[in-house]
Amino acid sequence: MENKKDPEFKIGMVVFGAIFIGVGILFLVGNLIPHFSIGKLWPLFMLIPVAILVMVWIQDKEKSAGVVLPIIVLLFYCGYFLWLNFTTWAYTATSWPNFLIGPGLGFLGLYFVTKKGEYIIPSFILLLLSAIFYAAIIENTWIVGILLVAMGLLLILKPLLFKDKKSVTPE
Repeated sequence: MENKKDPEFKIGMVVFGAIFIGVGILFLVGNLIPHFSIGKLWPLFMLIPVAILVMVWIQDKEKSAGVVLPIIVLLFYCGYFLWLNFTTWAYTATSWPNFLIGPGLGFLGLYFVTKKGEYIIPSFILLLLSAIFYAAIIENTWIVGILLVAMGLLLILKPLLFKDKKSVTPE
């Protein structure tokens, strides 16, 4: 059983207490101010697991680096859903590629935290797909076409221009 005097236990209690206070204030303000309702602010509840995951990550950054992905995804969708709530959900007809951007940014964040190259591939695939879909939605495919040609050239020329240090054998 955890010792209730551990600093981590105390920090956890403070964080959970702050979460409860924040949620309570949201409900109270929703009753006092018209047009300020939980019906529009529900995405803020996505910050509760974010706070918990940030605590887990802070306690041991190396072993719990995987929590960076859901932290970034939840933060992105929290902002996106708040924007939709205060504008109109009809915008999802043209902003649906954001559902690819969220995990794409999550994998990118995971790459920067862990420095593991396997996370960059799904990140670029998701972000590139969302860029392609946005270009099709706004009917301007010039930029995407140029980016795709540049990326293709980079992939073709990289092995030719830059020698892999591991493949060089000493004589």
